[in-house]
Amino acid sequence: MGPIVALLSRLSLFAAFIIATQGGAHAVPTLAEAVKEADAKYRAAPDIAGDDNTPKIEAGNGAEEPAPATQEIAQGAIKAVLSYTEEKADGGGGEDDEVTRAPVVTVFAGDKEVAKLEAESSGFADPPVSVQIAELDGSNPYPEVVVSFYTGGAHCCSDTSVITASPDGSNWTTVSLGEFDGGPLLATDVNRDGRYEFMIRDNAFLYAFACYACSEAPLNLLAIDNGSVKDVTREANFKPAHAAWLKSMIENVPEEGSDVNGFLAGYVGEKTLLGEGKSAWETMLAHYDHASDWGLEICDKPLNDDGECSGATVRLTFPDALERMLNENGYKIEK
Repeated sequence: MGPIVALLSRLSLFAAFIIATQGGAHAVPTLAEAVKEADAKYRAAPDIAGDDNTPKIEAGNGAEEPAPATQEIAQGAIKAVLSYTEEKADGGGGEDDEVTRAPVVTVFAGDKEVAKLEAESSGFADPPVSVQIAELDGSNPYPEVVVSFYTGGAHCCSDTSVITASPDGSNWTTVSLGEFDGGPLLATDVNRDGRYEFMIRDNAFLYAFACYACSEAPLNLLAIDNGSVKDVTREANFKPAHAAWLKSMIENVPEEGSDVNGFLAGYVGEKTLLGEGKSAWETMLAHYDHASDWGLEICDKPLNDDGECSGATVRLTFPDALERMLNENGYKIEK
């Protein structure tokens, strides 16, 4: 090889290096690019608003004045009345004493009172609360009454109950849906079949591997069936709702290294519900933040009654910790 040929060869190799390190940067896609390519079909998924033409009350803004008024809604023989109890802070009984109120919801079937729910004080003068009459349970002749109180606190919580009749309509029971992140809940007819459901985020994913605002969470759906709460998250007729949920998730993919583990946990969970957990797992392995230690320390024994570790603290990798959390919450990953 002559000197000129050798020089040209070295220049060619150098040019290839420049292309590989600069012009070819997109050969390895970013997380956002990888997700948007893998989930291109979901970017056109229709939004799922569901139907909601039910009687409802959405009250409470925390303000002190004016005092909230009594309200009521009705559908057929079913009526729900929202009123309030009032308490003044112990400041001597003057007009300027701070007032807090707690909502009370009374439910009637005809002239008969069938339920009365009283919230604990959340420290508000006008506490957030929602009341709704909707058809949730087809096993009885009446619609249900949804009552959702706000407990107060950072990012927390709706305490939601459903008042429902027995199959013959003679008895009424109060079914606790539970406490969930966010304000008071309302039900919606997600798949437009005449039965209303609750759309919630799976709270297990919040704070699990990143801060609250940095965490994504899969969609969960709860229904009332024969007087009991039923998890319908994985039923096939709700797949369009999951597709719409994933669409909103992939529109806000974080930058590499900026709390991506909180996003990836929810992303893998939601893709699992859509039957695509394996590909999401591979995306996670290629893009998770190896430096983050959020949520990676576990106890090798069950926690004691005080929530303390009675054994040794073990640190996992993010993939191992994520797999453990997914399994504990019913998300089966096929790898």
